[in-house]
Amino acid sequence: MSVHIKQLNADASFLLSFERTSGPASSGQRPTPFTILTDPWIVGPSKVFHPILAVSSHRQAACISTLRDLPEPDLVIISQHKSDHCNEPTLRQLPRTGTKTLILAVPAAAKLIKSWNHFDEDKIITIPRWEESSRPLGHKEPLVRVAVPSTVPGGDPGEVTVAYIAQKRDVSGLHAAIGITYMPPPAQGTGPHFLVTPPATPNHDSSSTVRRLASPIISPTAHALRLALPTPPASPSHSTRSTRSIHSLRSSQSSYSSPQLLRPASRGRDGPALSVIFSPHGISYRSLEPYVTSHLIPSSAFPLTALLHCFDSVTNPWWLGGNISAGAPAGQETAINLGARAWVSAHDGDKDIDGLMTKMLRGRRYAREEVQQGLAPEGKTGSYATETEVLMLGVGEEICVTREGVVCSQ
Repeated sequence: MSVHIKQLNADASFLLSFERTSGPASSGQRPTPFTILTDPWIVGPSKVFHPILAVSSHRQAACISTLRDLPEPDLVIISQHKSDHCNEPTLRQLPRTGTKTLILAVPAAAKLIKSWNHFDEDKIITIPRWEESSRPLGHKEPLVRVAVPSTVPGGDPGEVTVAYIAQKRDVSGLHAAIGITYMPPPAQGTGPHFLVTPPATPNHDSSSTVRRLASPIISPTAHALRLALPTPPASPSHSTRSTRSIHSLRSSQSSYSSPQLLRPASRGRDGPALSVIFSPHGISYRSLEPYVTSHLIPSSAFPLTALLHCFDSVTNPWWLGGNISAGAPAGQETAINLGARAWVSAHDGDKDIDGLMTKMLRGRRYAREEVQQGLAPEGKTGSYATETEVLMLGVGEEICVTREGVVCSQ
């Protein structure tokens, strides 16, 4: 299985196409990919509250003129509520009704999109904030699960999970990540049963309840989503590999329920999953660690397939939000600890900016080679880390990544 990552604009708009590398032997056809569109911003400027405060626009046009130039995506993921991520003119290009597309958005963005009264409300799904502390208390699992249609008649579906991880004590409210995992449908018609996951604490006298789905889920609609009990957190040992910051910099430290699919009882026959972390403004690895240990590792979605994370660091005075983009120092720690196969620059493109809130912005640009060199193992200056390939895609460029690494680029 693989994921194709296409850069649609010089910002944070990506088209992710997940697919099994080969379909069932009897089909003779390439399986239809499961597609996810992130933070689409194709038309118009972005403003913060009012153009007099802050307004930005792309210097380079996107590789598409409208979302209608793309195949209908299965999911649209919105990681922030600000208009360079949650762009109303662009999102209104999506069909209002009669579409398979689900919009998955962080709470503030979901509330904003619903206020437009443009889309069917059951097509807008709020991604709950990942709160590890809620799981032992028996709260619902803090992520969204969506079915991937089966590749064979009568077959069981695969699964995509989407989580929202926010950095604590973040003054700007910008430092967060969207975690995505992809498990393709079984290659044959006989797939795993579905069950309600047992409670996180083993002290209670409880047993798993097995439930067979009445019929395969054939499209990721809101009606195909169900509630699930929490997954027991894993407690693997932490990696002892040392982490270095570029130029000795260190990254900063740092109960919500939504519809979800029932979790497959067993995934062993299907092999490991692909995983993507999308963090346009950057996030500390410390904030990601609970999600990694209690979801990515138990889901066989580790090491990380792709990291979409900013290279450049951008700051404002503390009274204007402080750190805006964490940049390479934070991304490097995440890439090393998660063994990311690919790290793609996000949200780093050139923009024309103006407004009172932008006058005191300060930034530090990192070249691709500098970021790659920063991932070199300790004591081996001049050699690159073999685990992670660092890329800065041009608008319209595309790469293909598997669990082994980058296999092609266009």
